[in-house]
Amino acid sequence: MEEAEELRALRQEPSGKRITIGREDPNDRKDDSHTTTTSKRWGTLLEGLNPKRRLPILTWIRKYDGADALSDLIAGVTLGLTMIPQSIAYATIAGLPSQYGLYAAFMGSLVYVFCGTVREVSIGPTSLMSLLTLEYTAGRPVQYVIVLAFAAGLVELAMGAFRLGFLVCFISAPVTSAFTSATALIIIGAQLGNLLGLPRTVDGGFFATVWSVLSRLADSATGDTLLGIGCIVLLLALQYLPRLVPVIRSRPVNRTLWYVSLSRNALVVLLSALLAHHLVTSNTDGGKATAPFRLSGRIEPGIPAFEWPVRDVTVNGTTVTFPQMLVELGSGLVLVPLVAVLANVAIAKAFASDGVVDATQELFALGLCNVIGSCFRAMPTTGAFTRSAVSHASGVRTPLAGLYSALLTLLALGVLTPYFYYIPRATLAAVLIAAVASMLDLGIVRRLARPPALRTDLLAWTVCFAVCLVQGVEVGLLCGMAVSLLEPLRHWVGGSVSTSGMTLADSATVHRCIRPEVGLLYTGVDRLRTAVLAEARRQPALPLVLDCERLVVLDYSAARALRELADEVARYGAGPLVLVNVRPGWCRALELHQTDEGYVFKRPEPASNG
Repeated sequence: MEEAEELRALRQEPSGKRITIGREDPNDRKDDSHTTTTSKRWGTLLEGLNPKRRLPILTWIRKYDGADALSDLIAGVTLGLTMIPQSIAYATIAGLPSQYGLYAAFMGSLVYVFCGTVREVSIGPTSLMSLLTLEYTAGRPVQYVIVLAFAAGLVELAMGAFRLGFLVCFISAPVTSAFTSATALIIIGAQLGNLLGLPRTVDGGFFATVWSVLSRLADSATGDTLLGIGCIVLLLALQYLPRLVPVIRSRPVNRTLWYVSLSRNALVVLLSALLAHHLVTSNTDGGKATAPFRLSGRIEPGIPAFEWPVRDVTVNGTTVTFPQMLVELGSGLVLVPLVAVLANVAIAKAFASDGVVDATQELFALGLCNVIGSCFRAMPTTGAFTRSAVSHASGVRTPLAGLYSALLTLLALGVLTPYFYYIPRATLAAVLIAAVASMLDLGIVRRLARPPALRTDLLAWTVCFAVCLVQGVEVGLLCGMAVSLLEPLRHWVGGSVSTSGMTLADSATVHRCIRPEVGLLYTGVDRLRTAVLAEARRQPALPLVLDCERLVVLDYSAARALRELADEVARYGAGPLVLVNVRPGWCRALELHQTDEGYVFKRPEPASNG
């Protein structure tokens, strides 16, 4: 409610009561809004510094009981079994060793427990963040990934401090759909090589990657191919396992099938790792243990020690400073946090119990997850719909469920890392392909081709989707945003004008009314001038009225043009140009004079000859 009040104040929205012509003088209103606004700002600032506001755990932990603890434990363990294999797989998308995904999962889950407001949200690595990380850090040392996470966290904190969460509104639904669909296709294309056991080639884009895989199909490894396809089939079968629940009446069996479905990623990874371990220990080739498919390799155990990300790095004998790394990351410093905020706020809104989300606090929480995580070598993180859906289905009660997920991840890093060596790469590829397949939303094209969708919606989707596949997701997202902004810019910049007849208060004279829509900026002045002068030529005997009721913005150029337009109307002999429903602040800025019919521009007093 406070944010809405501030927004109304900034926009200077009028009250529900319409200005009555000929009855009100703006000078009669005593303006004490400055003092009120200042006190509100100080109150908002002090409330923003309240520990309970920035650490929501201090509010709900007092009501925490045994039932909540049990529900969160079940949800946290279930979520951890989903997050661990996904985090390992997402790290491979970013071109990183598997442990970096686990670092991000651990720190994101832990920090959000204290700062998060939505119990279903789970912060960690995602396919979108991994792909964007690869786009900006491919071929560079790992320190670039750490710096990207650190810088993204700072930008997210700044967005929270200055309440810039509204920026995600510039990414329309068609652009979001195209971006996620293209991302899913790029990830699937990139994982085809691992699924078929082909050596990795230099990344040349989606089409180059797919062509490279198709041209080397004859070189596919039989073991990897069979294992990968088998894992995909098993994952899909386990995903739809709950559909058997209505058939089976036994409650324990129903519950077991449900947990098996939620833990399908962990089960598939576990089974394939056990298979690989059995084959490696039972088969030897020249004294060396081998497996019929490629394995993940050694994973570094434990959580790294605290290390401040702001430091230099040596690349090929050359020292690269922290500012230089920021310059090389370029647009990623803005695009990565913007996509992260978009995903996290969308998830928070989807799962919020009352539909209300403290977007500012969510920005702070996400920023802290990335800043603190980068100090422990974590990759960029955000929320994920799949993990949130798992938490919701598991009956999560509070964000404390993330603590159990973090502890399970820590257990995996401390105890299970020697066994992660045996996870086949084809299995991780299958997990990723099955996870991102649900992100494909090609059916939206049919919906965008029908009303009430606009042509620019379909154009924005097409441009974003095509450019993402050809030039990369970061360029595609920016191009899609640019195209989707054409329609609102057309209304705001060009403006539109409607004309009609009206009778003013206390007047029997019929006036010709001209109503500018939305905003009057310097780019729309010519359209308004053309409409007004056309009416003045057509019926010079009838007075002209400019109704400002629907105007929400007015710039300096437009204000100056209005005065010049009033002079032109007077030269046509149509009388003064009358303005009605003008905001009090604009009356002063335009130097308007009130008459019985409305407001007119003040004219300079003629100089006396005496």
